[in-house]
Amino acid sequence: MNRRLFLCLCVALAFAGAWSASAQRLFSVEEQTKTVSGGKMRAADKALWYTRGGNLVIRWTQSFNTYYTISTPFGFTDLYYPASNESTTLDREMFNVSDELLYTFAEGGAEDLGLSKQDFNLRSTKKDGTYTVRRYEPRKSGGVCAWVELALDADALPVCCTYYNKKGKVITKTYFSKYTTVKGFTFPMRVTEISYLLEKNDSTVRLDIYKNLQVDVPDEQFGFHVPSGAKVVDMKAGLKAMKKSAK
Repeated sequence: MNRRLFLCLCVALAFAGAWSASAQRLFSVEEQTKTVSGGKMRAADKALWYTRGGNLVIRWTQSFNTYYTISTPFGFTDLYYPASNESTTLDREMFNVSDELLYTFAEGGAEDLGLSKQDFNLRSTKKDGTYTVRRYEPRKSGGVCAWVELALDADALPVCCTYYNKKGKVITKTYFSKYTTVKGFTFPMRVTEISYLLEKNDSTVRLDIYKNLQVDVPDEQFGFHVPSGAKVVDMKAGLKAMKKSAK
């Protein structure tokens, strides 16, 4: 092998190795969610394992019931109940990995919270003290949301995201705080969302507290999949079981 060919192969292998390591980064975190609506509070626990460019595995725990969602990079999500060993495949409109904050940040969408991938266009940018405020508008009209304002701090990290309707009223307002950095990955450990979408004279408040953030730490849960012997049920039955477990 001549020297030039040898060097080309070394460069190619190094590039491929670097790309592979970047694409296969591992992210895991635990999340506790508390939602207050109509004077009642509901709590749920989640544990998330995401392989960059790969599967997102979530273990949900509600009212002593546990179930899993396993989402592939192709947009398919399986719902699995260990107690009954049943599984079903969810419709793509019912569960989207982009709704999970861990996925958004792991895929490099922190600067705009993935809005550019959700059919929003950046329309304007302005300064408000030390903050940068960006206005995004949907590419398609007719939806409930008319525009979004995203406030970023001096490090270009989201601190507040507000959705507005056509009358200029707030639909949802979300605050991001307590950022922490692990192995170069920065993530907000506290998220508060106030939603007015379904309430006429009140609001729904959701608080997400994250803990035990780990990056590039192997865990067997990253490879979790629906057992081959699980009983496959239709989506209606699967959602009925999920609704029952949430009570």
